[in-house]
Amino acid sequence: MSDEGSSPILVLEGPVRHVVALLDLWSVHHHEEVVPELLRALTAEIERDGYLKHPIIVDAASRVVLDGTHRVEALKALGCRWVAACLVDYHDPHIALGCWYRTFRGASGLEPLVKHLRREAGLEVAFCREVRPEEVGRPPIALALTDGRRYARVLADFKDKWGAWALVKAVERALASLGLEIGFQVEGDAFEELSRGRANVVLMTPRLAKDDVVRVALSGRVFPYKATRHVVPARPLFLNVPLSILRADRPLRELEAEVRCSLATRRLRRCPPGMVIEGRRYEEEVFIFE
Repeated sequence: MSDEGSSPILVLEGPVRHVVALLDLWSVHHHEEVVPELLRALTAEIERDGYLKHPIIVDAASRVVLDGTHRVEALKALGCRWVAACLVDYHDPHIALGCWYRTFRGASGLEPLVKHLRREAGLEVAFCREVRPEEVGRPPIALALTDGRRYARVLADFKDKWGAWALVKAVERALASLGLEIGFQVEGDAFEELSRGRANVVLMTPRLAKDDVVRVALSGRVFPYKATRHVVPARPLFLNVPLSILRADRPLRELEAEVRCSLATRRLRRCPPGMVIEGRRYEEEVFIFE
């Protein structure tokens, strides 16, 4: 539910139950870091539009933001008090959690990258025949690199998945310093890029569990950008909540009633999985307000 004294704007029943409400911006917890250049661009876009297009996705129990970190920070920068959110039960089995692999273009091979990581980053990197995805993020294997023929494991003494992901960030930074082009792909797509020659090396990252996400967020720490990939079926898009409402210092119940009345005049269209909307591909079905 939303803050005390308010009532839901909307409840959408589907594979996942979404309770749409306005939340205090300062009541939510991030689990991924903010990228300054992305935040600047999004802040300018929202200010230009005059409204927040899409609600953020929040775990109702913990108030951890599953999708929408940059939207939250953009609204803070724009002087807002509230954010439109979909509250969900994170442990609903229909909500899937995956990870993003990194792909690199411009590498002359795996061995030069391993030498660079050993020399410049001081990491222990060992070649091996194969690394399975489920081994990554389990001590002592923090992450792995492959060119499709050989594998290299980055070995370290880390305590948890947050520690493993800290090493992912260090490796990513070290390889970016070589001028390599970096991309973010789901596991299968990353290896497809490799097989088609559109990438030279894939960095295999640790898979997270939902409890890892909540635990880190509530501890005040964050994972690197693009650590998690949440698939949340039936999420609503294009609520288009005006900044005037999100900035307002008025009773929350009154503000939510205004949003509710506005949405009641619009048609809700259900879209199948695989839709590409504003450059983002949604693997799950979505609801669009028209």
